[in-house]
Amino acid sequence: MRAYKQKITNSSSYNNSLKQRGRLDFWIDKSIFSNWTYNGKQTKGGKVIYSDVAIELALILSYVYSLPLRQTEGFMSSLFQMNNYQLTIPDYTTLCRRKKTIDVSNKLKKWSKKENLVFAIDVSGLKCTGEKEWTQSQYRRTRRRKFIKIHAGINLNTRHILFNKSTTSRMSDISVLPEAINNVAGKIDTLFADGGYDSKGSYQLTDSETKVIIPPRRNAVADKSTTQRNEAIKYIGEHRKSRWKREFHYHQRALVENLFSRWKTIYGENIRSKSSEAQQTEVTLKSFILNKMTDLGMPEWKRIYFLQ
Repeated sequence: MRAYKQKITNSSSYNNSLKQRGRLDFWIDKSIFSNWTYNGKQTKGGKVIYSDVAIELALILSYVYSLPLRQTEGFMSSLFQMNNYQLTIPDYTTLCRRKKTIDVSNKLKKWSKKENLVFAIDVSGLKCTGEKEWTQSQYRRTRRRKFIKIHAGINLNTRHILFNKSTTSRMSDISVLPEAINNVAGKIDTLFADGGYDSKGSYQLTDSETKVIIPPRRNAVADKSTTQRNEAIKYIGEHRKSRWKREFHYHQRALVENLFSRWKTIYGENIRSKSSEAQQTEVTLKSFILNKMTDLGMPEWKRIYFLQ
């Protein structure tokens, strides 16, 4: 039995932040309406009517309030009528089509290079197609289910998502690590990752001053060049892996796993989009929403010890 229990210390402010997540005026910036229509260069074919910010707003409202695209169109139409906004609403087919092409690469939180970055990366899976578990169990349907991977890297000091990428389920975890580190574009003080990222190349992607905290595999063998990995192998061999994790504060990496727990609690375990371009847009906008929710406030915990 544990000799302590966890108690939240900012329950009042965190409770208010949860209420703020549902407010429309928090998600809708009125400055968007001045840039509602598209003013760029037109090409042959159908004309572009709505700007990217208009499409982004509709998609964000769809993800925040868990609305399909048709219901999102009706929701925004009634909202604009109630507030007497003389603007047309993009229909659901436009949202579905434009989701594949809008540029959302700059939506994620940028890292302030004045602070030391403690970066953690991990991966999780989302269901794309296939039967639900209950249907499979009840009717014994075995249609193959399709998964995609979402790779996410966060700043452990602020818990903001700095990097994300959606890939197929066959993409290895470690193959995305170079892109994640280049995306941060700055000096990393400490890099946390799980054993799936254990390789000599992972230690060569960062500066020599960066602390790389990755647990080596059971059959890991020391080499002549990867100093930090060799030290970890030696330490675990002399002591135990559990002690190595405590000594190097590996438990901090659990925050990135907590991110995926929050993700699936808020959005569910499925992804709506089918094409790879639309999936990346959906993942990025959902990460942007989580960053906004983090800015509102997160719970703070304190250990309360008691005698057994």
